Amino acid sequence: MQDQQASRTAQYMAFFRALEMTEPRAQRLFSDPYAFPLLSGALRIFARLAHFPVVGRAIRTILDLGWPYTRSSGVVRTRAIDDLVNEAIRDGARQFVLLGAGFDSRPYRLQEVTKVAVFEVDHPATQRAKQERLSCVVGARPANVQFVSVNFEQDDLESSLLGAGFHPENPAVVVWEGVISYLTKSAVDHTFALLHKLLAPGSRLIFTYVDRAALDGTKKFAGGKRWKSSVRFSGEPFIFGFHPDGLAATLRDFGFSLTSDESTEQIAIHYRESMGRKEPGSQAYRVAAAVRTKI
Repeated sequence: MQDQQASRTAQYMAFFRALEMTEPRAQRLFSDPYAFPLLSGALRIFARLAHFPVVGRAIRTILDLGWPYTRSSGVVRTRAIDDLVNEAIRDGARQFVLLGAGFDSRPYRLQEVTKVAVFEVDHPATQRAKQERLSCVVGARPANVQFVSVNFEQDDLESSLLGAGFHPENPAVVVWEGVISYLTKSAVDHTFALLHKLLAPGSRLIFTYVDRAALDGTKKFAGGKRWKSSVRFSGEPFIFGFHPDGLAATLRDFGFSLTSDESTEQIAIHYRESMGRKEPGSQAYRVAAAVRTKI
């Protein structure tokens, strides 16, 4: 991502969520009225045209052929993380941190989130674009939301969060969605260590990642080769992943206990039958949740 431009990945995810709003109401995985206002340019035009059923089906078909499993994985992971966030807040989390918030709209569309302190952490360029585009529908920033501008390569995340009013003694839920895949191992390790330091015991961490085998080629995944090429072409290539079999041990080293870890293909199965959907999800893209342990 260039310093003066919002993340392309953030814009594509908002586009996928906007397309979800063109599905029949009873079949939507989630409702996101803020996705469309976050779009600009061609993506905004396509999202508007997608409300015409024939055009909408054509757009989704083209996306799924060109970027196999990307859209379906994106909307499935959105619903899964929504459910995990709501559960964490109902279980006592009093703070919500969006780490690499992008164009995430959970602070505005999830009722549970309106009850807690929210910290949106991201690059200043993405945050500027987000606030400008949301102002027409949200108006003034909600009192419970703080924007924490951080250049992750230059700024101190700990002091930035504390300066914005984050309270380490209060239980929190942290969402780290769509970020780890673009970082180096050292950056990921540093962030895990920092989160252990900042989070109270019992706090939840929810994150997405790519199966390492899809990156190093040791295992074949449906559509995996084309998916890697498409994200590389977009200018934000995948460079890091975990091996699922070793994730629990990795998290233990940083003071977290793994509570769930599923591919978006596995998650999709939970929703498909009852909602009459056909989203396949992805074998390679995963959503994990963990709890900060006492020691």
